[in-house]
Amino acid sequence: MTFINHFQAPWVLLALPLTIFLFLLHRRTERLQPTVLFSGLGDLQDLPRSFKQRTLALFPYTRWLALCLGIIALARPQYGTVEFSTSSLGVDIALAIDVSGSMQQDDYAPNRLEAAKAAAVEFVKNRKTDRVSVVVFAESAALLVPPTMDMPAVQQFIRAIQFNMINGQATAVGDGLALATSKLKDSPAKSRVVVLLTDGESNTGKIQPAQAAEIAKALNVKVYTIGLETNYGGMARFLNVPMAAPNRSFDDSQLRQIAETTGGRYFRASDTESLRNIYQEIDRLEKTELEVNETADYNERFMIFWFPALALLGFEFLLRALWLRRIP
Repeated sequence: MTFINHFQAPWVLLALPLTIFLFLLHRRTERLQPTVLFSGLGDLQDLPRSFKQRTLALFPYTRWLALCLGIIALARPQYGTVEFSTSSLGVDIALAIDVSGSMQQDDYAPNRLEAAKAAAVEFVKNRKTDRVSVVVFAESAALLVPPTMDMPAVQQFIRAIQFNMINGQATAVGDGLALATSKLKDSPAKSRVVVLLTDGESNTGKIQPAQAAEIAKALNVKVYTIGLETNYGGMARFLNVPMAAPNRSFDDSQLRQIAETTGGRYFRASDTESLRNIYQEIDRLEKTELEVNETADYNERFMIFWFPALALLGFEFLLRALWLRRIP
């Protein structure tokens, strides 16, 4: 709700400077015209002015003030409130984040999981009118945050994600996607989206990624998949540090298939900055649409100017008709 003071016809106020010009012109013309036709007024100059004369001298000013008040009243000053109500066409988003052991690798600063958390927090911060849920997965999947519009709470839970939240080094992409999708199945939102992030292939779990993708498609849930490109081996060779495992980038065909099946998109991140840019791109793709309804309730305030203007003119009329009445 917003309180508003304004004029309905502000252009009428342009006449105010004209009244000043007319008032000064009238006073100058009045001084040029003789009011007493005597051959000489020298003997009358020192006579004191009576109270009636002083009162009569005020009338040009009261008429000018009444005219100004009348002009302001004609501009129709109003005071009231404007209420804005928004109805969201809505996006329900589920974040599925990989917390398996490989997410501890430090090829992203400071490591893969922390980089993913920071980008997710920034993404959630921009979702002002949506519902967001969070799922974490490794060898199994678990719900961390149920669907909520409390974005500060969601950000706190994302920051609290740790590697040991779910035991195991393996990655159950299908289980994570299926659990995230299940939290959207009863959503009334126009758009339902899962953002799934992982750095490896699905190598365990009760549900295969392709099956989870078909479930999401049947529930009209769009899935954006993010694959973290593994750069650790390259860094190790650059630093001449031996590695137990060979440098091999994971096969992202599963993630591509999930995105294509559900009508989403697949993104591949190569570093912390590109990961942040991916979340920003998803944020642009899934912007909430808002319908804004405006209701105005104004009260007219012209009477606080109109009545004093009439009072000034009426007071002058009474004085001239009674106390200041001239008899020929």
